[in-house]
Amino acid sequence: MAHQEKGLALLLGRALIGHVIDRIKPQVDRLLINCNRHSLAYQQFGYPLIEDNIMDFSGPLRGILSARASLGEDLCFVVPCDMPRLPLDVVQRLHVGLQDHDAAYVVAAGQTQPLVLLLKPHVISQIDPYLISGRRSVKGWLRMLDTVKVDFDNTADFNNINDFDQLATAANQIVD
Repeated sequence: MAHQEKGLALLLGRALIGHVIDRIKPQVDRLLINCNRHSLAYQQFGYPLIEDNIMDFSGPLRGILSARASLGEDLCFVVPCDMPRLPLDVVQRLHVGLQDHDAAYVVAAGQTQPLVLLLKPHVISQIDPYLISGRRSVKGWLRMLDTVKVDFDNTADFNNINDFDQLATAANQIVD
């Protein structure tokens, strides 16, 4: 997105992350924001910020690992900042599916969404050796766990916004 901070990109006059927060806040007890740049801008949302504990640009798994100390024994719901149409029951449905598994993740109409997932806290420690081995794939890490997929019908609810065309399309589709 032309080197623009994606979470702060405006959709209908509001930052993308603001739309995501609106969708997930009623579903969780606590919310943390992982950010490594633009901390002052993210502080305006009023939630604790977590920076990656090692700045090796190893992707979303590093952010999850960095949040581990703040989680305690709580389940960890992970979602990217660029999905403004998340279902209002995504956490509940993942929780129902989780049961005795390590993690539950979304599959929308056959399309895997590995960054919309609910994790048990003990599995987060398994990220560190995975990253040390040079691997970065969330899907690859999930394959090492006892996971369950939770099916959703509407792929549009999980559309990532990765460029300005997708941002414009989302503006025409958003329903708050």
